Amino acid sequence: MEVITIDSEAFKKLVAKIDQIASFVVKAEQSKGKDSDNDIWMDSNEVAELLRISTRTLQRLRKENIISYSMLRGRCLYRLSEIERCLDERIIKSDPVIR
Repeated sequence: MEVITIDSEAFKKLVAKIDQIASFVVKAEQSKGKDSDNDIWMDSNEVAELLRISTRTLQRLRKENIISYSMLRGRCLYRLSEIERCLDERIIKSDPVIR
């Protein structure tokens, strides 16, 4: 077995770099997991059924730039994560008073 010695300052810098790499990898894995769970694309009929609204109401939401979408050969497609984001932004929190 061979023993290698390095300066303590160089060792501290090496450990700091390893920590940076590790935190980058952890963040990348976490964001990858979030995107892959919600990276489901739905068409207008599926979204309207999910939200229990008409396709015309969904069209109004698009026109008013409330919900983002993509066009593919004349069809509107929506990302499930985008729908969830829109709903989360519009949550009305109540403060019930117990009497």
